[in-house]
Amino acid sequence: MVNDRMTAFYFGILVTILLMGVFGPMLAPYGVEEIHFDPQTGQMLRAEPPSLAHPLGTTFNGYDVLTRLLIGARPTVLTGIIGGGMILSIGTAIGVTAGYVGGRTETLLMRFTDFVYGVPLIPFGIVLITFLGVGFIPSIMVIGLILWRGAARVIRAQTLKVKQYPFVQVAKASGASTPHIIFKHILPNVAPMAVFFLSLGVGYAIMLQASLTFLGVADPFIPSWGVMIRNAFNSGYMSTAWWWSAPPGLLIAITVLATFMFGRGYEGGDSETANNAIAA
Repeated sequence: MVNDRMTAFYFGILVTILLMGVFGPMLAPYGVEEIHFDPQTGQMLRAEPPSLAHPLGTTFNGYDVLTRLLIGARPTVLTGIIGGGMILSIGTAIGVTAGYVGGRTETLLMRFTDFVYGVPLIPFGIVLITFLGVGFIPSIMVIGLILWRGAARVIRAQTLKVKQYPFVQVAKASGASTPHIIFKHILPNVAPMAVFFLSLGVGYAIMLQASLTFLGVADPFIPSWGVMIRNAFNSGYMSTAWWWSAPPGLLIAITVLATFMFGRGYEGGDSETANNAIAA
């Protein structure tokens, strides 16, 4: 799974991001709402460039960028985990059920999936958040309730293939129940593909939550990396105070890339192992 060097490298990046989410608030050198002033003049340090006291500079409001970056890792990581988990669980449940049960159940579930494909994400998010209210959890729910559709289609196709395997046919002929076959035989064999979509879901969730935040339909008071970019843009300092907007943008890009590449390496490596075992 993680024996490949590049896959292990991306896995290491994800572990580092996860550790930032867990320990970031404890490692932050200042308070998240602490305003900093010049000790000599007493003036607020507005958009000050990096220095020894503030390695990543300050924001327009005098906040320490490194502090907000470390504290913002936690809501960003939670967004990826919760959003990716919703995408995986809904997509896998619908894909496996449709692929194995078949018949009218498959038709109904896949037509529902086609319907969800026609729902645009951003307008749906704005409408849903209008009813639920702007907040951290509603913005994640928007992501999870829409982006499972791709996982459902691919996992259904994988399930159609797995259910033709001899051991599944033998289990079915011996009278094993549908839940037993699904949990014992189907799910373990579609797990590599599911992990791949989990990694995609984590990356998509983080990226789209940042997009929703930038559009103002997510909670602006939770200091996630997306909120940092939005605040830098709204202040008019996005281009001049690069130390404010570049670090969170770079971390979002690295996290999304690492999740995708790790999922691709895991799925590819595990599939190769399975193919070798079948050939043997």
